[in-house]
Amino acid sequence: MTIKGVLFSISMLCALWGCSSQYNQSELLHSIEALANAAACGYGPRPDKPGSLTRYAVGYTGDVCVELHKERAGVILMGGSTDVDDIFVQKVRPHIQSGNVLVLRTRGGAGYNDYLQQLTQAASVETLIVDSRDKANSDYVAWAVQTAEFIWFAGGDQSEYIRYWQDTRLQQKLHYAYQKGAIIGGTSAGNAILGEVVYNPDGVGSAVSSEVAQDFCDANIKFSGDFLQAPMLNGTITDTHFKQRDRMGRLMVFLAHHAHRNLTGIAVSEQTALWVARDGQTEVYGAHEVYLLRADAQTRFQQAECGQPVIISDLLRYQLTRGDRYQLAHHQTEVIPLRISLDGGQSPIYQPNNPY
Repeated sequence: MTIKGVLFSISMLCALWGCSSQYNQSELLHSIEALANAAACGYGPRPDKPGSLTRYAVGYTGDVCVELHKERAGVILMGGSTDVDDIFVQKVRPHIQSGNVLVLRTRGGAGYNDYLQQLTQAASVETLIVDSRDKANSDYVAWAVQTAEFIWFAGGDQSEYIRYWQDTRLQQKLHYAYQKGAIIGGTSAGNAILGEVVYNPDGVGSAVSSEVAQDFCDANIKFSGDFLQAPMLNGTITDTHFKQRDRMGRLMVFLAHHAHRNLTGIAVSEQTALWVARDGQTEVYGAHEVYLLRADAQTRFQQAECGQPVIISDLLRYQLTRGDRYQLAHHQTEVIPLRISLDGGQSPIYQPNNPY
């Protein structure tokens, strides 16, 4: 049912039955939900929720049908810490037209529900704690993902996200939602799963720049394949909490592991977000910087062997702030790059000493 249809139904029911304080509001909501699920959305009624699936929801619980404009959709890559209000207001709110928002995580609570509903003016925000493959393959989760106009991956542990969600119905319906024009986004670990190559330590630990620079085959370096499969993020790997946790070195090492593919590293600092449109054009939101790293003909991955310090010279580093643009599809920008180098056998490991 369209937004207009829902509003029309509310007005008609109120006219017939009245909406005074004496009227049973739950009965009215049930009637509206029945109308929505029976109408033109095409997804059928909401399946029964598995008893073990934790769900938090605010707002209207039926599916609100919205005609999405795919060319205006995009992906949100957020860097962690405090979320960036502006990108939800300026990008998500007008696109979803008071549709449905879904938050996915493997642990945590309902912290995003009221926050996102206020900023996006969504009809509903639902948070699901999908902490097993059985839940990720359930009818309920599949329905919730495919009907959402905006899907948000909260922070947490990307290893759990890949372990529980990769190659499940959740992932399948995520691809469907992307194709219909939904906005997809995530912060921290939720950002880390959105590039084509996913840094996935698989519960071992988190790679630290000064450590992984000393050994190309450090135990904390592991990767998984494409989870989102968004064309504008082909050939990318993402990173978060970037400047605040000095992750420049580790991202350079990640790129060395995929030197044959010439990946682009997209690294977002805290309290910052990058909007990536369907055509590959980007916009920066928030308080700090986004960094893009890539190799060109001058770059050399000089030493990339197990048990050896990593040596990389002349990697391109672009620093993007508010107002800057970078076209990922064609690697076009007016931002002048800095050439940076890494030598895990030296102290400091960077050249220049401050690569930020």
